[in-house]
Amino acid sequence: MKKNSYILYTAFIMLAAVVSSCNKVLDKTNLTAVNPSDVWSNAAIAKAYLDNIYANMMPGASSGDGNGTDEGVAYQKQTNGWFRGTATYDSYDIYKDTYTNIRSVNILLDNIDKATFDEISKAYIKGQGLFWRAWGYYNLTKSYGGVPLILSAQGVTTNLEDLQVARSKTSECITQIIKDLDDAIALLPDTWSGEDVGRIDKGAAMAFKGRVLLFFASPLFNPSNDQSKWQQAYDANIAAKNFLDGVGKGLYMPYNKIWDNELNKEVVMVKRYNYPQATYFQGGLIPLDFSKDDVGYDRPSLELADAFPMKDGSAWKDVTRSYDTLFRNRDDRFYETIYYNGSPYQYLQGMKDANTYLWTYFDEVTDYNSPTGIVGTHNQITPDPLWSNSSFYRIKGIDKTIVKGTVYNAGVDWVEIRYAEVLMNYGEAANELNKTQEALDVLYSIRNRAGILPGGAGSYGITASTKDDVRKAYQNERFVEFAFERKRLDDLRRWKMFDYLRGLPQRHGIGIVLKTGQTDVSPKDDINTVWTKFSTTVIPTEFSDIAIKDQYYIYGIPLQYINRNPKLLQNNNWDGTFDPLQ
Repeated sequence: MKKNSYILYTAFIMLAAVVSSCNKVLDKTNLTAVNPSDVWSNAAIAKAYLDNIYANMMPGASSGDGNGTDEGVAYQKQTNGWFRGTATYDSYDIYKDTYTNIRSVNILLDNIDKATFDEISKAYIKGQGLFWRAWGYYNLTKSYGGVPLILSAQGVTTNLEDLQVARSKTSECITQIIKDLDDAIALLPDTWSGEDVGRIDKGAAMAFKGRVLLFFASPLFNPSNDQSKWQQAYDANIAAKNFLDGVGKGLYMPYNKIWDNELNKEVVMVKRYNYPQATYFQGGLIPLDFSKDDVGYDRPSLELADAFPMKDGSAWKDVTRSYDTLFRNRDDRFYETIYYNGSPYQYLQGMKDANTYLWTYFDEVTDYNSPTGIVGTHNQITPDPLWSNSSFYRIKGIDKTIVKGTVYNAGVDWVEIRYAEVLMNYGEAANELNKTQEALDVLYSIRNRAGILPGGAGSYGITASTKDDVRKAYQNERFVEFAFERKRLDDLRRWKMFDYLRGLPQRHGIGIVLKTGQTDVSPKDDINTVWTKFSTTVIPTEFSDIAIKDQYYIYGIPLQYINRNPKLLQNNNWDGTFDPLQ
């Protein structure tokens, strides 16, 4: 306990500079002079300790995650080791950092019941701590399968054997995650107000419980299709939906304002950003001509562009279409997710300042498939020196107010869980329990919000009626609804869809070139008029065909941790003896 107190004291010295300037309540306390015993006698200081857990565990704005899925394309064909089939058990490592965070939570949970401040503050702090421990163990378990369950902060010792803990079964870890979440739900407030908005409340914990149970009911960790697991997922998600309905949550319209109009009714779990106290770097996501630094993140793939429905709900590939006019008559989500050549949407302040649209075409192309992508002369209307390999750029979640000099100051809130996810989690579980109409009703509501026309049958273009077809409809709808929201990789894993990736067999983009004899467009020409100036060619964007292995569905524990702990057995899909499916 003495060593734990020293850790707490050190943590508060480091924490003081961060939190004392951001929370008016804490301005009254000199945190650099905090005695460890004061932490559990002062609610404000205990909350400051909790805030540090938030800082370390709350996910922030997504940037580059699409490069590792079929959402985006690799910059200059720099395909990662997973897609190339060359990844090892050392290629994915969240082990140490997650356990470091869990230790911080365990210190809180070891002490909070003994705290001497008011019971309501104790309950709320404990509830948040339990949520974050569940969050940490979920990330570990969905990655590696069962892991050592450490539910109390280990003391520091010179005898390392005292710290070596064997892996618990995956089922045991799931049970503990759900217990922590149920305990958290019982303690947390329905909602927060004032400066506390953004903390985990009851609805966020219920929604996350639904996410957890859906993941582990899915084929990856439920190969026998145990219907009781789907029932648990269904029950948790419908309970979350009903609770969120009761506190005023729901689908927010229009879709293109979900990220612009912060704290709208769709927001369930959110990381708050604001300038100048809390900002993030947005370089790499937007064209270099309008940015200051970095390049090549989350360039939408042609596979993603193809997946968006038409305005009438039909699929892009239902009939033969030309990519010259891929922008015509798509659903609302297409235009808020993907920026295409000449889109009449000045989504960046830099475009407005320059009085131009974004143009991604080439004046001349000499090679559509060089080892690094397209080779040619890029147009100078938008003189992008490091252009998108797919010709597309991401729009979703972009701070539209920043310019070159403020690219480090993006401040759009990151919505980690929104109501649409809860709704679709519930609908997907309903389908697996043969509640087909419930599942379809959810899809109808999602498509209605996306501006898709209901059609004569009121089915919003959805033709699926069997369980298998509705499942495929959910897979496609999640692809477009949650594009670049850091959900695609988990979906591909839990559905065991690596064979789909291998079957592509590459991600693609389009190369757009000015036709011979045509002149450059003007900065704000109407693409609906000038599209005939261009020819379009589908291009591959990989260094080699996708060779991702089924072995990669569940990651191997990095060797350095196994070498330190002989009780830490490697997964059997990585030549070990531990079965992550038990």
